Amino acid sequence: MNTIIIKRVRSLLAASLLAIILVACGQSGQDGEQATTADAAAAKVPITTSSDEARALFLQGRALFDDLRFVDAYEVFEQAVAADDGFATGYFMLASAAQTNADFFGALAKANELAANASDGEQLYIKAAVAGSENDQAAQRDALEQLVALYPQDERTHNALGNFLFGQQDFAGTITHLNHAIAIAPEFAAPYNSLGYSHRSLEDFDSARVAFEKYVELNPDEANPYDSLAELLMETGDYEESISNYRKALERNRSFAASYAGITINYSLMGEADLAQEAADQMLAAARTFGERQGAMFRSVTSHLYAGNTDAAMEVCDVILAEAVVEGNHGAMGGISEYMGDIMMVAGDTAKAEEFFDAAYDHRLQANINEANKAQAGRTHLFKTAIASMIGDDAEAGASRTAEYVAAAEANGTAFEKRRAHELSAYLAMFSEENEAAAAHFEQASQQQPIVLYWSAVVNRELGNMDKARDLAERAANRNTLSANLPFFRADAIALLAELSAG
Repeated sequence: MNTIIIKRVRSLLAASLLAIILVACGQSGQDGEQATTADAAAAKVPITTSSDEARALFLQGRALFDDLRFVDAYEVFEQAVAADDGFATGYFMLASAAQTNADFFGALAKANELAANASDGEQLYIKAAVAGSENDQAAQRDALEQLVALYPQDERTHNALGNFLFGQQDFAGTITHLNHAIAIAPEFAAPYNSLGYSHRSLEDFDSARVAFEKYVELNPDEANPYDSLAELLMETGDYEESISNYRKALERNRSFAASYAGITINYSLMGEADLAQEAADQMLAAARTFGERQGAMFRSVTSHLYAGNTDAAMEVCDVILAEAVVEGNHGAMGGISEYMGDIMMVAGDTAKAEEFFDAAYDHRLQANINEANKAQAGRTHLFKTAIASMIGDDAEAGASRTAEYVAAAEANGTAFEKRRAHELSAYLAMFSEENEAAAAHFEQASQQQPIVLYWSAVVNRELGNMDKARDLAERAANRNTLSANLPFFRADAIALLAELSAG
């Protein structure tokens, strides 16, 4: 499991938040004192709490969090802030491990309220988190860079900045900071995990495997190292070995939801639909929380989609939505409604797709998220309905919505949204048969999205760039295996790859 791309169903939050939630911990701070210049001289970011019990619980929770045991960590952080209700960093980590929007934003607001009594380093962590929650990635990066400058010998500051850069798809920058963290603390396991994902994103699979195997060596009794290695093996098509490592993860933690999900995906990629559904059922049986139940049922949905059974997928989506309604979780309602819209859009029913996209937007406006995230939800709605317009042959609406989205993304969007602007512009150019323009935009869109790689392959085939089209089709079919849009296009990508290889 990636520490940046956390593999669990979580309601709509800024993706950039996930880059900064590995908090530093080190020397004791003075109870209630403002940070002083002496903090900067210390090697590690101090932790400010008035309670030895809270500090001990914090360290216990942080260890669980480092191992991506979020449900367990959340419970321990709750105890830490109960022992010291003025513990800003305790609330920050409580937010980081939260499973719902309400819990996340409530804990982060409390951390921000208490930040003035914490050390400089703690304040910068909290400042970065608040900026991330508001989709202000420039401010988030600035806070993290200040943190590294203030505490250059703290491995966790480099790890945090490296993880942020991963979210920006600056993999070279990520690797640089992760290697700094490793040089400072070679036995600190977390950077090896993120390092493996960074090398994997650059398709340097040998280096990725070295990093993940070191992660396993340092943490042999935890589930996540085996889970991460299993994900790499799934990416390289070594499905049986991948499943074996996922099972090793589950031997260490029967509740590790991501490994059930990985087994489900492996079987789907192998064409073993019944075994994929069986793994999804096992994931559901092991679920401890609402979020884990949603995640398990979602993997059942994708398994049906891989098998080409749209009706069965929509039936499970209806169950997911019904449970979210009972829970009163509008963020979850929005997420599954949007995916139901995607299913309908791929099936060619654009009118029904737009109904689901409208419902998703309405739910997100009612969700426990801040105004920045609601604005982002509006941009997401615009992105989805622009594509639906194009597929539905409403060229005027498609062009208008595309222009509006591109302007909004450039003005206020995250790095992810700016790449999406190129993706949307590529679709518009493609539908207008402007293939050279489409190819140029696809190159600037996210290369971590199978849908982008697939359509980029199609456009390059039309342009006569057969070698490039073949490479893109291969990556579309066999990379980014956790992507929620891979089930929609994998069969087409495999067929395109076969056609290009034969020709």
